[in-house]
Amino acid sequence: MSTFTSSRLHIGLKKANENLSKELRTQSTSKVLKYKPPDWAQDLCGIPAMKLKLSNYNTPIHRWYLPGIPEDFEVYIKRDDLTGCSLSGNKARKLEFLLAEALESGCDSLIACGGMNSNFCRSLTAAGRELGFKSHLFLRSRSLNAEDRPVLGNLEMNFLLGADVYLVPIKSSYEKDILPRMQQLATHLRSNCNMSPYVIPIGGTCTTGLFGHIECFDELKQQGALEDYTDLVCTAGSGSSAAGFCIGNYLNESPMKIHAMAVCDDASYFHGEIMTLLKNVGLQKDGESGVQSQDLIEIVEGVKGLGYGLSTEEELEFVLETAATTGIFLDPTYTGKAAYHMLKRMQTSPESFNGKKILFYNSGSVLGLMDGRMASLLESKDSYHKVHDWMSIDRFPLKST
Repeated sequence: MSTFTSSRLHIGLKKANENLSKELRTQSTSKVLKYKPPDWAQDLCGIPAMKLKLSNYNTPIHRWYLPGIPEDFEVYIKRDDLTGCSLSGNKARKLEFLLAEALESGCDSLIACGGMNSNFCRSLTAAGRELGFKSHLFLRSRSLNAEDRPVLGNLEMNFLLGADVYLVPIKSSYEKDILPRMQQLATHLRSNCNMSPYVIPIGGTCTTGLFGHIECFDELKQQGALEDYTDLVCTAGSGSSAAGFCIGNYLNESPMKIHAMAVCDDASYFHGEIMTLLKNVGLQKDGESGVQSQDLIEIVEGVKGLGYGLSTEEELEFVLETAATTGIFLDPTYTGKAAYHMLKRMQTSPESFNGKKILFYNSGSVLGLMDGRMASLLESKDSYHKVHDWMSIDRFPLKST
């Protein structure tokens, strides 16, 4: 094929893809519905006008027999790994509001940011592509050389879904370093590409996205969680789940204690994020009057361990043992660390819990297991890496007891 013919084919395919994306967005607009919040949340400010339906509601709650649970504790698990949207996970809940707003605003592309292992960015890219959006992702990376980064897990999915990825230093501040880049890209897309991008705050943590977790808490309420459990444990990666849960807990006057396991940053950062959201919904005014984040939720530090996206062998072995004994997949970056340290606290400081019936919120992400860390551990552990040579029918591979 000549260079000229190949170039014409590429241009033709690009135009066809643009037309398909436009048609998908047009069709998806009809799926946007008016939103009515739960009765207990109707007086909040900033209530979104619209939402989409992307997930399966009323994800189950059941007993979870984690290895090593003290005898006087009972642990249950909320299975938001089964939302059924874009390889599952709780990110579908906030995306129902964010993508509805993007469609209603007439946008055609998405600009978002997160960590290299971000479940939010992958979920956004997948759900956005189904609706006709092109995604641009700013990912914090320890290496700024793309060739040094293995294309595995969430990053692999992002590439398969056609996202453009922009690497920024691992310690980049969102406000000072990442947001200016996002705004510069948005200006470029508007001026040079005739595009209309929708810019999303880090991890989708904003007032619009918050209502996905307001809805999740209402689901917990309908499932009897406020009466059945003394404590709710969740992962704190961006802060929106924690914020939605503690706001719901406060407005429903529930005695349940909320614990957010900080897998990145620290308590000061997450309390600051929650205080901002409290102010945005009208529960906090000037930093002193109104509701205080510290009174609503415990942010547990010491969970991130070696750092975001880094795991000790003990943490990885916990993820392996949990899957092998309970059938529940945790990912090493987020829920794996949260559950590991929840169990450690039950064993070493049980007084930090309000009671003995704990509900763990599994926010999901099977893809977090596919970034290479678990494969390396499996290959090094004969007890988990059980492969038997039965190439010859005459040679039984197992030893007699």
